[in-house]
Amino acid sequence: MYLVSWIEEESRLEASLGGRITVEEMAVFAEEIRESLQIVNASPYRLLLDYSKAKRFDDATSLMLADLKDGCLENGADKIVTIVRDENDVLAHVSSRIQHVMEGREEFLLEQEEIRWPVPAAVAKAKAA
Repeated sequence: MYLVSWIEEESRLEASLGGRITVEEMAVFAEEIRESLQIVNASPYRLLLDYSKAKRFDDATSLMLADLKDGCLENGADKIVTIVRDENDVLAHVSSRIQHVMEGREEFLLEQEEIRWPVPAAVAKAKAA
């Protein structure tokens, strides 16, 4: 089960995954993300992934999710924030995606309230003027 929505005012795509996610479901989810991004044609954009309600992914599903994130980072995403289940997930995900985390392009959190999105360049320019 998943939900994908575009927040136009903030150039943000929000996607939630819940329950047991199979490889087939992850493929459909990834395609939905790609299609949504083509429709809105926004770059740069932010991606919020919340899979705190999903059961642990198997290796194949985890690999597909990592490929999806890499594709997003290569094609316009300036930041991906992922909400995970627990501290163990934070540690596991950070260590597997350490380069993106160190660059500030990816972040793993336990609660959406912890998110601190960077100020978009256009907003920063408007405030400075």
